[in-house]
Amino acid sequence: MQFPAGFATARLRAERLRADHWDAIREMDTNPDYMALLGGVRSEESTRAYLERNLAHWELHSFGLWMLRDAADDRMAGRCVLRHLDVEGQDEIELGYGFLPRYWRKGLATEIARELLRLGRTELRAPTLVAITTAPNVGSQRVLLKTGLVYERDVLHDGIPHMLFRWRR
Repeated sequence: MQFPAGFATARLRAERLRADHWDAIREMDTNPDYMALLGGVRSEESTRAYLERNLAHWELHSFGLWMLRDAADDRMAGRCVLRHLDVEGQDEIELGYGFLPRYWRKGLATEIARELLRLGRTELRAPTLVAITTAPNVGSQRVLLKTGLVYERDVLHDGIPHMLFRWRR
């Protein structure tokens, strides 16, 4: 399967993660507001491991993390992902997204989550997709519910309690 290296929504352009996205990833990983509900600011070493892990996912599976640009001005807005995720020993396909704070509360998370769900259904033909978020991230929970996922159960991911949401065909 060859997944699209890029795609677009009404207000966003997604491009396949590349090594030269380092500066944009690092900007997000060091932004305390962006990382507040994602485990906290990452060290440079952790960012490097994150980038390498996500580049390797693309090589292995032909899909993964995309960087998101604002279609109006080409500025980096955030990132989104469809990737394999181990959920308590079960291999799942995760739908995920994150935006720099200047792009919050504009409906972009819902816009990209709906497109990821469409891509997961049509391109991956996944029978199910999951998303995880922490309990304090009420905004993300609302986005997932609006997108058509339903809360399934609480899980531990990287030792942190998360809520697991699922979409089924």
